Amino acid sequence: MEHTAQNLDLDKLHTRLLYLGLVLDFVFPAALLSLGLFLRSEGVGAKSIERLDVLLWVLLAMSAGEVLAIYLLKKRILFAQSMPKVKGQGASAQRVLLRSALILFSLSLSPAIYGFVYFLLGGTKERFVLFIAITLLCFVLFKPNLEEMKSVRNALSDPSDNY
Repeated sequence: MEHTAQNLDLDKLHTRLLYLGLVLDFVFPAALLSLGLFLRSEGVGAKSIERLDVLLWVLLAMSAGEVLAIYLLKKRILFAQSMPKVKGQGASAQRVLLRSALILFSLSLSPAIYGFVYFLLGGTKERFVLFIAITLLCFVLFKPNLEEMKSVRNALSDPSDNY
């Protein structure tokens, strides 16, 4: 019966983490787009600065680096190597999962922020939407899944690792 209660709690936590991700990676970029369009209608960023295409490529490269960083953080650090260290500190699985998801969702938001800056400097709306699409793709690819969450919970509560 206790095992079922743990799974139910993990399902609730998974749902809460997905809602957190939706707010950070869907609602916030939509708000940035709305703010950007409002500012553009007020004349902010109406004139394009010189060499804006160079900035576009730099920001796209930074966004690609963010995607790689998110992948490495998720697979190599947050859900794998840090488990023994965190376990020794007595941290709960819920705190570890919440912290990890918050880091991943925040990094996923970076391309949308890059696009917002690009748009305010005079970039096009289509390219701003491209950066938002990268953010949405990061959310879809790297959102926490239930199997990973179960492995983190098991790693933190495994009694065979007493040192």
